[in-house]
Amino acid sequence: MIDHIGQFGAPALSHDHAPRDRSPVPADPDRRQVAVLFADICGFTRLVETVEPEAVYRIVRPLLDELVDCVHRHGGEIQQVLGDGFMAVFGLRRSRGGSRLDSLGDETARATAAGYEMLRATRPGSPEVHIGVESGEVLVTSSWDPASFGVWGRAVNLAQRMCGVAGPGELVLGPRAYAIAGHLAAPATEALVRVRGVAEAVPAHRITLEPALPMAA
Repeated sequence: MIDHIGQFGAPALSHDHAPRDRSPVPADPDRRQVAVLFADICGFTRLVETVEPEAVYRIVRPLLDELVDCVHRHGGEIQQVLGDGFMAVFGLRRSRGGSRLDSLGDETARATAAGYEMLRATRPGSPEVHIGVESGEVLVTSSWDPASFGVWGRAVNLAQRMCGVAGPGELVLGPRAYAIAGHLAAPATEALVRVRGVAEAVPAHRITLEPALPMAA
């Protein structure tokens, strides 16, 4: 899990961009099939070491606003925010009906589309971002101070690791995310990622800005 810095004051979801299923976060710990996205701003340490805090805020806050908007447009929710990035979850409020693969595939497609859109959101002169996405079954808790909800499981760890190995302007999909939504993405380069605590290298796919990624229906 990432260390918590603070909750992000992102704009409220519009009606068009709100998740389609508003079933509540479970009152008791409950397993859900979700997609997890980690996004970080590249060069943040160098930035904070070279300019005043007010300048950091003027540079970073508009970019974070745009990145969070990308998450919301694809039905995701922000779980935690760092000074230079955040973790988002797709499928948290989905109903339990339907097949597991169909439910998971929809949210994985949305997370992948959101990640690709984030790469396109950076402007000339602004920092680049690097992003990781993985999907799978997690445990969701309704309240975990200081966050509004907790998400625990292998998909969270792998999404964070995928983000860590992504280069500037790069989206890296974990094995389950790529198996489900890789067909939506631009051409990808396969790589094996070493993850601490995992005996075997994890297959991943690196995606950079090429043709536009179609939005998930």
